[in-house]
Amino acid sequence: MVVLISDTSATHTSVIKTSVIKTSVLETAPSDKRQATRQLLLEAARSLVAEKGHGSISIQEITKRASVSTGTYYNYFDTKQDVFVAVADEMRDLIAGNLETARESIKDPAMRVAVALKYYFDQALDNQEWREFTSFTGLTWLTLEQTVNVRIEDIERGVSGGRFKVDDVNFTESLIRDMVRHVTSAIDKGQVERNATDYAIRSILQMLGLPEIVAKALTMTALPPIAAPKRSASGSVNAKVVTSLAAYQGEAHKSAPTV
Repeated sequence: MVVLISDTSATHTSVIKTSVIKTSVLETAPSDKRQATRQLLLEAARSLVAEKGHGSISIQEITKRASVSTGTYYNYFDTKQDVFVAVADEMRDLIAGNLETARESIKDPAMRVAVALKYYFDQALDNQEWREFTSFTGLTWLTLEQTVNVRIEDIERGVSGGRFKVDDVNFTESLIRDMVRHVTSAIDKGQVERNATDYAIRSILQMLGLPEIVAKALTMTALPPIAAPKRSASGSVNAKVVTSLAAYQGEAHKSAPTV
């Protein structure tokens, strides 16, 4: 964009070149109204998938459910699949937030890792809404697991505190990530029994340098079954409500051994 500014006192015209600022940049800090509209679209897409599955849902149905115009939809998403990815990201963020809230009071790095592993194994295998949503929307390639950065922070905390003995944090993180994905996939396919998660957790803790007896004790620390998040009344499946991880964490922490 070129802006001409007339300077009568100097009897000349200055030409100032300014860059064109894209709308997307201006929207990096969206207003409350934009956030609210986006959330309406996410909730509409999520409830429709729960009711009907992916194939029969149109963008018009999503906007009708959200009470916004079809044109408004394209201010937020380019395709139908984009809103589904955004819903999945929100689901993962909520699950991660629940875990981190529960782990805030856990000081032992080994206990923090054990809780995270058990929690995500349970969610990946038992969160029916996640499994159905990703299946219906073709997003089965998305994984329900702890993020790489958070897992690295957990390992680094254990190393700095002398709890873990690890030479290469990033390499160790990649090994843990691959093991978790492999075990989850193998259980899904019926190749191994559900108790393979306990073996994986114990092996990971030992890989981090914990003695076998401590790794076994932490693995056996009881956690409640964590069901899929409760669906709204419009959902087609009535998921059972169980004790939240945050409410249960105190008891789980008490049963961990002190070594």
